[in-house]
Amino acid sequence: MSCDVSVVIPTYNSSGTLKRALDSVYGQSLLPREIILVDDGSDDAELSGRIAASYPDRISIRFIPLARNQGVSAARNAGISAARCRYLAFLDADDVWYTDKIAIQYRIMSSRNLDFSMHRYCHDLTRLRRANQDSNDRCFPSLSSLSSWTPLLRNDSTNSVMVRKESMVFYDTSLRRGEDFTLYMELLSRHGYRAAYIKRVLAGGFKSTIGASGLSQDVKGMHAGRMLALRKLIRAGKISMAQYCFGIWTETLKYPVRHLRVSLRSRMAMSPLVARRV
Repeated sequence: MSCDVSVVIPTYNSSGTLKRALDSVYGQSLLPREIILVDDGSDDAELSGRIAASYPDRISIRFIPLARNQGVSAARNAGISAARCRYLAFLDADDVWYTDKIAIQYRIMSSRNLDFSMHRYCHDLTRLRRANQDSNDRCFPSLSSLSSWTPLLRNDSTNSVMVRKESMVFYDTSLRRGEDFTLYMELLSRHGYRAAYIKRVLAGGFKSTIGASGLSQDVKGMHAGRMLALRKLIRAGKISMAQYCFGIWTETLKYPVRHLRVSLRSRMAMSPLVARRV
């Protein structure tokens, strides 16, 4: 059984994790109607294309290779343009969905006539005990409201988003960071926009603290991207001055806290390795 959902998966040199992501889509208790895989000018585009072609046709898979690397926003926009279904759901090639993600989110979207929804996301499933507990609980989770203030208070993952295609806008391709935040703010600022937050973890990733130069660079990039996004939003009249000031203030406070948390987590993760060497 399938539902009226197009899954958009951007990929860039992600052939090593793509199968895991696709397996999580094919393992859904309610299947989407189509998967649109957009390769963003990868070196391993041919391999990713072969992986996509190896899956059975119970879900339509379209592989769209871009001629050159343009960034995740351009890849997602290509997927949005190609989508044929009423609802869009987004998944990164290195993340996964819980088994009942689509079933729960689609039924909430369609039964409540929502334009937009998102749910909780676990950044590192290897650190989450009983990670599959939520996916085995098929009762409807509790909901909370979403407004244009919500993204200013919380960092949410695009992997949790489902949106009605007719009410969607394109991602800002000029932003390499903060493009998802900018999109959420623009959508949720619309008058009469119907949105809800699903209070259950239905997706996750495998963002290890070890070796990720990673992580501190991500924190810096996220901070710079958020500040730039806020400036662009206020200049375009998409947010109020109160929201802009609040966003600048909270981001200024959050940045050193994030940096400290990443540093502490990295040290804790490395401690057992150092102990074993000694």
